[in-house]
Amino acid sequence: MKYFIVFYILIYSIGDCFSQIIDTSKHLQTFEKRTSNFLVNEDFLKSNKNLILSQERSNETIDQILEGETINYLKHYGPGTLSSISTRGGNAQQTSLIYNDFVINNPLNGMVDFSTIPSVFFNSVSVLYGISNSNLANGALAGSVILGDNQEGKSFIEAGTVQGSFQQNSNFLKINYSKSKLETSINIFRKSALNNYSYLDLNEEKKNQENASLEHVALMSSTRISLGKTDFKVIYFGQVIDREIPNGLLESPSGAFQNDINHRVFSSLKHRFSNAYVQLKSAYYNEKNIYTDSLRSVFGNNPCKTFINQFDFSKSINNFNILKINLTNSLASSNGNNYLDIAEINRTSITGSFKVNNPKYRLKHLLTTSLLFDKKYLSPFTFSYCLKREFHNHFNLYFNAGKVYRFPTINDLFWNPGGNLNLVPEQGYTGDIGIIWNKKIHKVIFSFEPSLYSRWIDNWILWQPTGSFWSPMNVKKVWNRGLETSSKVHFFNKKITYDFTLKTAYNLSTNIEVYNSNNNSQDKQLIYTPHYKLVFKSQISYKEFTFTYLHNYTGYVFTSRDNENFLPSFNLGRLFLSCRVKFKNNSAKIFYKINNLYNTNYQVVMNRPMPLINHEIGINFKIKNK
Repeated sequence: MKYFIVFYILIYSIGDCFSQIIDTSKHLQTFEKRTSNFLVNEDFLKSNKNLILSQERSNETIDQILEGETINYLKHYGPGTLSSISTRGGNAQQTSLIYNDFVINNPLNGMVDFSTIPSVFFNSVSVLYGISNSNLANGALAGSVILGDNQEGKSFIEAGTVQGSFQQNSNFLKINYSKSKLETSINIFRKSALNNYSYLDLNEEKKNQENASLEHVALMSSTRISLGKTDFKVIYFGQVIDREIPNGLLESPSGAFQNDINHRVFSSLKHRFSNAYVQLKSAYYNEKNIYTDSLRSVFGNNPCKTFINQFDFSKSINNFNILKINLTNSLASSNGNNYLDIAEINRTSITGSFKVNNPKYRLKHLLTTSLLFDKKYLSPFTFSYCLKREFHNHFNLYFNAGKVYRFPTINDLFWNPGGNLNLVPEQGYTGDIGIIWNKKIHKVIFSFEPSLYSRWIDNWILWQPTGSFWSPMNVKKVWNRGLETSSKVHFFNKKITYDFTLKTAYNLSTNIEVYNSNNNSQDKQLIYTPHYKLVFKSQISYKEFTFTYLHNYTGYVFTSRDNENFLPSFNLGRLFLSCRVKFKNNSAKIFYKINNLYNTNYQVVMNRPMPLINHEIGINFKIKNK
């Protein structure tokens, strides 16, 4: 029945769009930038748009931004440790991190450690829920996180420092030079912390965390050259991260540590025509992860090299409709010590998108189809359909549905011991429907967006014990569904600006069919998937002073597949106070932050205690060219 409904809406909407009378007095913008940004800007699906990375957040990583201002669930052991994401009940491999239309997820495990991405390198972050339509056409079953470019088209120098609890120290420097045909920038970030924070153990006794120090150094350089209708851009993103791995409450000390060395290079060449463009893009990743636990005799060396090449073609048709074609090849290989031989995947995807605008009926449509293949797998033609309908001046309706697909990762296939060459890809169907209401009354702008979603995934890949080691298997069918809301109030006058944002999520993610009936997980909520999530942000600015409060409520999460064990819910508060001082064309901002305002004793992962109340103070300077 659900597929019939989707099919009916699709046929009815397409019939409307092709019956339009062309009105050449109205023009669409050229299909610029990237497919991911296109989806954000057009309101085809549920999103958290362009979360601004303000100066107060300059010492934070992307996981801290997402945890405080979105309804995503971030799973981590503590400050600076591995941080993975869950979107709408999906696992970490089902959310893609996208930068310049390249997927950043590590090909070995399919994940992103969001604690390694400095927010100061980017000017915004957006989250797409549901069909994200990344050019790789693989993964992103649950959604995508999109990083916004940091180049601002202006020349400036910006620097800042933050000191905090647990001997935290962070510094950054940004230099940007911009002329009409040239823009180049260099960004440097360094953060260190002992992370010897206080926590309460199982007996409610206060102790200090051990073996949790962090040293993170990162560099990003970008150059853009514009020559008439041709643009060339190259970006380098490198980092070295040394982390000690803390023990759980029930674990004996081990002295484990991890070293990450990452080099990423992105390049693009774009030529524009009167109503079209062609773009060639390439990326090279050289990532190395070394894990050492001498007491347990664990020595992991996990290097990975990835080459990605893309061809993009986009054409505007009749000033209304837009056709986009993308061809992507991704080659990833590793000679790590947990593979019997060189492990390699070579995958190619072909994606076509057609956007249709029907101004007569205030309708916009986006049709996308993709094919992904390598020497082992061939996906069926996956598809997505997105609809946006404008009602009057205040209401927008969006709907999207499609088929999704995800191939196994290198570790899933080749890890020794445990890799499983007999895995089949995850696949399923997903759909969203939502309404966006906006209304301005005098100096107050109101916004409300409720949305419903449902996703059915078959052949879900899960690592589980098989004797003396773990192995991935296609173990279950999962049904994710839920209700999400977003409410905003914005007030402004000459001296005062006030913003209030409230986001809520209710999620059910259950195993509707389990291939191994011995684990009592059928019809049970997935582990580490909260039923309830609520975040709100209240910010008031008076002249150059800003007061910001962030609140995060996370409902209980189950820690066993039979739902017998769980972690309790918790509330977290964060407080920001800042003041900006102007010096002609330059400025300085001083800020103070209180984290875990209510001194909450909580855990995000079982037996991994989190910090109690702690503080940060910092200052940023920005010098602009006149």
